[in-house]
Amino acid sequence: MTTSAGATETQNAALLARLDDLEPGKPHRRLMLMGGLGYTFDSFDGALMGYALSALIIIWHIPSEVGGWLLSSIFFGYLVGALVAGVLADRFGRRKLMMTSLLIFCACSLLMGTATSLPELFIWRALAGIGIGAETALIAPYISEFLPARVRGKFVTRTVGFLAFGYVLAGLVAPLVISPHPAVGWRIAAVLCALPVVLLLWWRRKLPESPRYLLAKGRIEEAADVVEKMERESGGTPAGAPPVTVDTATGAASASPPVAPQRGVLAPLAGLWTGGLARTTIMIWLLWFILIGVNYGFSSWLPSLLVLEKGITLTNSFLIALVTSLAQIPGYYVASVLIDRMERKWLLAVYALGATSGAIVVAFADTTPVLVLGSALLAAFTNGAAGVYYTYTAELYPTAVRATAMGTASAVGRLGAITAPIAIGYLFARIGWINVFLVLVGALVLAVAVVVAFGARTSGHSLDESKPDDH
Repeated sequence: MTTSAGATETQNAALLARLDDLEPGKPHRRLMLMGGLGYTFDSFDGALMGYALSALIIIWHIPSEVGGWLLSSIFFGYLVGALVAGVLADRFGRRKLMMTSLLIFCACSLLMGTATSLPELFIWRALAGIGIGAETALIAPYISEFLPARVRGKFVTRTVGFLAFGYVLAGLVAPLVISPHPAVGWRIAAVLCALPVVLLLWWRRKLPESPRYLLAKGRIEEAADVVEKMERESGGTPAGAPPVTVDTATGAASASPPVAPQRGVLAPLAGLWTGGLARTTIMIWLLWFILIGVNYGFSSWLPSLLVLEKGITLTNSFLIALVTSLAQIPGYYVASVLIDRMERKWLLAVYALGATSGAIVVAFADTTPVLVLGSALLAAFTNGAAGVYYTYTAELYPTAVRATAMGTASAVGRLGAITAPIAIGYLFARIGWINVFLVLVGALVLAVAVVVAFGARTSGHSLDESKPDDH
């Protein structure tokens, strides 16, 4: 006799309960490290090549309006990669898309070092961005699908926090590789950005598919294998495989119930606007657009603005950027400590207000120490907030559309990352340093208002316990 839909749902719930009941252990730490290294290499590439392109803007005397487009080139790829990967991951699986994304970004980073013109550099940078954008959009929802609710915030935030290590590493490498001979150093930097391809070898051997994704596709036996392996590695005793169902028409045994016919590839996009999720989607998109736009607009232009506006040498501007990168580490760490103790929406509001204070200090700084302090505050709060909104976004959507939701939110965030450096280039030429940062302050205040007014409560909820109207 075939298993009824109700029995299948009970079976799936029991398997997910086993996943949620696991004590965090070796498999969870390994997943955090694997995903965290992916984030490290992504931010290392973004920051190091940002330094390299900032150097080219100065030594080639590129106008600020054109420089903004060059600095934004990677974000055009980010947008495409995040959007496409999210939709495809909800259809074909998280693991396959994550590995493909890593390969694309490493290959295109290497080819970027061969560019001989600005258009060619822009193209390779944008293509590398497709891989980076896809990978950054997938890691957080992938990790979250393995974690118990009681520690999910801490683990995901600390995984996202690995982004800070990439920025710090780039800050250390830039003065050594780019500053001495910028005309050649930027090409060496591009080659260094391709080295993370070695991570692919580890991922291929050790990266499991998400059991939540497998269950959503009716692949119960595979999901059970993943959960049982995690139970063994965590020091527990596997609770056993799911019951076998028998097809009465053929007499064949199967560990999985029949799977519903596949929907269209773009169907998950429609799912972001149904079941009470429309308001959530609008809120999340606006939040990502503002916070990522402010973050990348500031970090992309900081070295150039320090040289052009403050008369600081290129090498010293890199060192100041390194200090701001180091400030990200406590920003992420404090967020990881607070995220399972505070409601996510309120923690996001606190971090956005902290970023606002940093932007105000930068705008009116009249000495280098004050400028460094404001830059450090802005970097700590805008980047620390990322750990919170990556976690928060994954929690607001069900498994069937989770990767799509993260991908589209990330894509909208990349629109902010594209817009901000270009807008800052134009605004700086017309209204000056102080007014540019006052514009950033206004955007951050809007982000606070949006998340407080429309953000749902998710702390302590199971991943598929969607509560879009719970404020």
